[in-house]
Amino acid sequence: MEIKTSESYQKKILEKYKKEKGGEMNSFLMEPTTRQIREACMYLLEKRSSKDDNYILNRFFQFKNEENKWREIQNFDANKFRPIVNFLKNKAKKTSPENIELISWLIDFKPRPLQEYLKSNFSDIDQNEFIENKKSIDYKRELIGSKNEEIGKENQKKIKTFIILITIAFTAVFLIVIAPKIKILGAITMKEDNKCMTWAKTHYEKVLCTKKFNTKTEPIDPIRLANFKKVEVSMATSFFNEDTNQPLLWYYKNKKGEIEYFTAPGLHPVHGETLKKITETIINKYVPEHTFKETSFLKEAN
Repeated sequence: MEIKTSESYQKKILEKYKKEKGGEMNSFLMEPTTRQIREACMYLLEKRSSKDDNYILNRFFQFKNEENKWREIQNFDANKFRPIVNFLKNKAKKTSPENIELISWLIDFKPRPLQEYLKSNFSDIDQNEFIENKKSIDYKRELIGSKNEEIGKENQKKIKTFIILITIAFTAVFLIVIAPKIKILGAITMKEDNKCMTWAKTHYEKVLCTKKFNTKTEPIDPIRLANFKKVEVSMATSFFNEDTNQPLLWYYKNKKGEIEYFTAPGLHPVHGETLKKITETIINKYVPEHTFKETSFLKEAN
């Protein structure tokens, strides 16, 4: 039986990252930078917020204001993400425990954090260990029987009961823990097999991975597929959240000097460059007062 340790925890997390490149967050983590790590944290803050995840985030960011975590991450020193970038890019063999925990949260490694991972040691009991335990029990049974027949018979009953309980426990662990995971994994693999997405001018569309398109084909990212779109704007557009004043749009300036607007952060779907948050300066300089659509005209107060 492989005993799980903090070293194997770090190893398994790195193996998952190398295999999936961030999974559903691969648009941020495939080629990570300090800025992309921070943006990924901001994006996932409300999406992964279990008790264990809050423990991981508080350990890394040391939040001072529980009600304004998003702002604290936004203002967090980007240099503190550098060890994480170096670790993911194989520039460093080890990193701190709090960095490992944050990576586990970013790539959705389970079980996490470390204490939960170590608890799962019991579920890893294999059949070989069970057989060895049974042999040991049989030997003890024979030894006791040779000393006293009556005591031996009583102990045989206890040993048989113990073996039955061990067998039941092993079977229960397999049926409850291992078998469902195998079934779910197989279903997910069949469901997601041969499914990709590609950029279609203003949004991502689901496509078969075997087909060729003019734009890059990549594995389906459910979050990016649903939320990432290119939009047209005017001065009537809502650029910031009215309650939090956080940006609702991100932009990219192309070689012609034109501004393209998107509904989520990340990389440009064609050029691969990191999108920037909308600012008042960009709005005032590049956003037209209206388009030729009637709904885009600003209404002045009487």
